[in-house]
Amino acid sequence: MYMSVRPRLGKDRYGEPDLIFSYPWPEVAAGKHIYLVSEFTSYFPGRVELKRKGNRGVARVPVREGLYHYAFVDSLYRVYTDYENPRAAEVDLGLNMGRVMASVAEAGLKEIRDAISEGGLHGNLILHDERWPGYLSGYGGITAVRVFTVREEVDSVTLLALVEGSWKPFEAELALRDSYRDYYEARVPGRVEAYYFLLSVDGKKLPFGFDGLGSREPWMAESGYYSDTIPWYLGTSYYLVFPDSFAGYREDFVKLKTRPRERIGGNLKGLAEKLSYIKSVGFEAIYLTPIYVSNSYHRYDVIDQHRVDPSLGGEEALEDLVKESHRLGIKVVLDLVVHHTSPCSKEFSDALKGWKSSVYWNWYRFLVDSKDEVAHDAELLERYVDSGCRSFPEELRSKDPFYETFAKLWGMPKLNHQNRAVLDELCRVVSDWVARGIDGFRIDVAHGLPDDAMKYLYECIVNRRSESPVIMEIMGELSAFPMGIISNSAMNYEARGPILSFFRGEMTAFELSEKLNRQYLRLPLHVANALYNLLGSHDTPRVMDILGSKDLVARALVLTALMYGSFSAYYGDEVGLRGGKDPDNRLPMPWDESLWDKDLLDLVRKLIALRKASKALRYGYFKASPLGSDAIYVERTYGGETIMGYVTRRAVELSSLVECGEILLEGGLRNNYLDGFVLCRAK
Repeated sequence: MYMSVRPRLGKDRYGEPDLIFSYPWPEVAAGKHIYLVSEFTSYFPGRVELKRKGNRGVARVPVREGLYHYAFVDSLYRVYTDYENPRAAEVDLGLNMGRVMASVAEAGLKEIRDAISEGGLHGNLILHDERWPGYLSGYGGITAVRVFTVREEVDSVTLLALVEGSWKPFEAELALRDSYRDYYEARVPGRVEAYYFLLSVDGKKLPFGFDGLGSREPWMAESGYYSDTIPWYLGTSYYLVFPDSFAGYREDFVKLKTRPRERIGGNLKGLAEKLSYIKSVGFEAIYLTPIYVSNSYHRYDVIDQHRVDPSLGGEEALEDLVKESHRLGIKVVLDLVVHHTSPCSKEFSDALKGWKSSVYWNWYRFLVDSKDEVAHDAELLERYVDSGCRSFPEELRSKDPFYETFAKLWGMPKLNHQNRAVLDELCRVVSDWVARGIDGFRIDVAHGLPDDAMKYLYECIVNRRSESPVIMEIMGELSAFPMGIISNSAMNYEARGPILSFFRGEMTAFELSEKLNRQYLRLPLHVANALYNLLGSHDTPRVMDILGSKDLVARALVLTALMYGSFSAYYGDEVGLRGGKDPDNRLPMPWDESLWDKDLLDLVRKLIALRKASKALRYGYFKASPLGSDAIYVERTYGGETIMGYVTRRAVELSSLVECGEILLEGGLRNNYLDGFVLCRAK
């Protein structure tokens, strides 16, 4: 069962809902741990674990208003539906769980529906929740203050803000109206010291302050919400490199139509030799998938986090790569594998052999107390580890691991993130790579970490390099995570799906703009403009395969370049490289330029150049609007600059194009008809 409750934040003021889950503890569950999976965990176990109280497991999760599908999962990814909740729907949980009937929870929606039906003004449902950093954020001369009201209950909103010692009014814009809420955003130049709101309702001005409707008690802005400086990673352009496939590989592999799940010889020296190409396209940072000692070609089963894999060139090759990258003005971001290790890591090997006498026993979560219970399987695994993890025992492939893993894979034992010693070691790993010049980190399987563990890692990283992006891998709804508290960036799969669906004809511009605006309005500015926007990665099919034509890929690239956050390309996407699911999305980068789509490459160059030249595109405010079902309008504003972007998925007539001033980039524009895109600077 579940309950939705709103915590009291002031005398008559309430916040975003918490969902409280309770479930009879399944005695047949594998191991001693039960996890909650939902959109707010990317349907992945680990972020939320049930605590056992008597014969039930309970969890309380702060969430954003919305509808969530959920289930409970044990240590072997066995799914338990909440039979105490009659509402259910079929969803795909992915990994080894597949399609299941998941339970459905509503967070804060029923009371809003009732309020809309009842009419009038519901002050207890006005949202300004300071626990979530998206309600007040700013940097570099701009501050955004947001308040969300019940749909159509308020006529307008004015922010009263203490700025440089005096109270000043700022009209808030109705940035979004959805089925439940009106989302207001006030934009203030500079830093805000204190503030409250005035709501216009039927000709009356009603204050809304810390204690709720009728209160003029202001919120006191914490100094940490604002920074005068703008870090390099806001609005930057990333180039994602899968080292084994990029450069330095054996030349005969370039003709591959399907990729083997083995190494083909790419290395860091080859990458360093191609930095001039990366620079020529305009990319400002490279993001490298793992380079650590490992036996696999993808290197996500790490044996030694502190060393560069010798087959990539070892420590010297990384030193040369970082040195040359920095000489060219290119930052280096490294994939940090914190969720699991290889069985051949010294920690797991010691725990496996020493069992409970090992100092590393609690670094992992073993599902049996006595080694005798799994004596034969443990012996087979020990032999595998002693062989250097070279040839996995066939007998074990059909069996379940006797420890927690990533996706039930014997070769990826999951770390115990409740153990402070594990987190301290991961922090030492961070210190090691920062000392070697690494500029930022992408956190692999970040959606599978408890928030307190993720927060610890985030603070560890920024304490060692303050201007470091910490890019969480979040495959689901990143805006449901406490961004700004546990991290400053994430991979924006949440927006990728709707963008691709729009260009595939599966979603209208009305739906797309609503989703983008809602995500943006829920995030602090410094996170929204640091997001790692993407159309593809080493975990997805190539965007050319998904959309099927370079024309649609071009339009999708333009839209992502107009987005809040950073622009990115997965190696080869900029020249039209194709590839299906893993591992064919990791085919070798073709260096024969006759195989390149030069039009796409030229477009990517122009888009990055525009973002470099425009502060509005790089880290300005954002708003999207539908222009019918087939076209979307995006406006980015910073200082006195406004960039306007129009993107269509088919030919449409756009009379609003007359508002364009200087055209910066266009494709498919014929008089007032557009079958493509236009970017312009407002008059």
